[in-house]
Amino acid sequence: MFAILATFLGIVVGALPGLTATMAVSILVSLTFGLNTAEAIVILISVFLGGIYGGSRSAILLNVPGTPSSAATALDGWPLSKRGEGGDVGILVTTFSSLAGIFGLIVLALLTPVIAKFALKFGYWEYFWLAIMGVLISATLTTGDMKNYKGIITGFAGMLIACVGLDPIHGLPRLCFGTTQLYGGINLVPAMIGLFGLTEAFSALMEPSSHDILDGGPEAKLGSLVKKSFSLLKRYPINFARSSIIGTFIGALPGVGPDIASWVAYGTAKKQSKTPEEYGHGSYEGIIASETANNAATSGVFIPLLTLGIPGDAVSAIILGGIQMHGYKPGPTFFFENPGFVYFLAGTLFIVNVIMWIEGCAITKVISKILKAPVGILMPIVMVFCVFGAYMINLRKFDVILMLCFGLLGIVMRKFKLPPAPMALGIILGTLADTNFRQAMLAGRYSAAPFFTRPLSLIMFLVILTALLSPLFKRFGKTK
Repeated sequence: MFAILATFLGIVVGALPGLTATMAVSILVSLTFGLNTAEAIVILISVFLGGIYGGSRSAILLNVPGTPSSAATALDGWPLSKRGEGGDVGILVTTFSSLAGIFGLIVLALLTPVIAKFALKFGYWEYFWLAIMGVLISATLTTGDMKNYKGIITGFAGMLIACVGLDPIHGLPRLCFGTTQLYGGINLVPAMIGLFGLTEAFSALMEPSSHDILDGGPEAKLGSLVKKSFSLLKRYPINFARSSIIGTFIGALPGVGPDIASWVAYGTAKKQSKTPEEYGHGSYEGIIASETANNAATSGVFIPLLTLGIPGDAVSAIILGGIQMHGYKPGPTFFFENPGFVYFLAGTLFIVNVIMWIEGCAITKVISKILKAPVGILMPIVMVFCVFGAYMINLRKFDVILMLCFGLLGIVMRKFKLPPAPMALGIILGTLADTNFRQAMLAGRYSAAPFFTRPLSLIMFLVILTALLSPLFKRFGKTK
């Protein structure tokens, strides 16, 4: 009963822009104090998984990512909804999210010590290159190889925006221009809501057809939609397996989490796709990649948490606190002291993923009916949710102003055909790149050599270099 109610709560919270899984778990962790350990962990995990999955709902339906990890899903989910395939996408996301979560928990149960040992090899230098790789992946989110520079420009602009606020090492203000509200930095959620949701709302209302009803298409039965989702699994098994592995591995890297996993999987899937031109215009492959990765990462984040006592992201840090509050101490000796805990956790993840699939399928038909409202009526409601979501993060009017600024910036970027998604990714990765670069320089006594001499760091650098030069080689080959 706890799992059913908590999973549904997580889905609702994740679907509302601005109300993230992190916020829900942080509120609930103190309320579980009076419960026994098993009940408390079930509630926290259920809300966490439901929240990550629920973020895809508003991303698909309204082009407003409910959580940062669902931003990549909006790129293809919203175009498909406008084509009347919102119900199909809803069931597809539900099925692949649950299967990816189950894949991740199998890896968690079988390979946790191995993955944790490999993740320990990541130092400051490797984390810096990982952030740069993420920004270069943003180049794959634009249409055509020779337009990749647009994605790179907006991606690095996002990284520059991430530098606004107090310096994380010396505590000095950067790019604040005397505005004290900027000392805390640019919050990702208002920026993302503005770039995606508000921009889409403004653009839709400026269209003459804004009061037309979206073509919902013929309503298919739930059974046929579920069957279609499993047929897509047979059609794209490599994409599913690859994205699951990417999500689980990136989830196991401390401080990374589902947000980055979805982008890495999306970019990799586009590179390997036979139809990359469909990405960003309604590609089922893209949705499979992003949603598979971010839900596989929800299991992966528990690997460093249990084996090293290091949380993989913000929400797992809160769950770590909840586990410690109930008398457990995750760390290198955790498996020897509590050999059955990891299997209890894997069993909980399995049950919650099954519940999430059932609840997700049950609400899909209801949610898809919202699309029958005219866009001119739907979008003002979206704008209200945007304001609500931006304000609820820190209860600050300034965040609403930031959202409006990013909304206007999004309209300008759309006019000049600059993709907004890489900017959101840049804001996510900016702090990771900045902090790890400076710590790497301090650790290496201000020498840049370790960036190119450490084996794993060198491999990542060569991958980045190949990604940068491959469009030039393709162009040279065509001219020949």
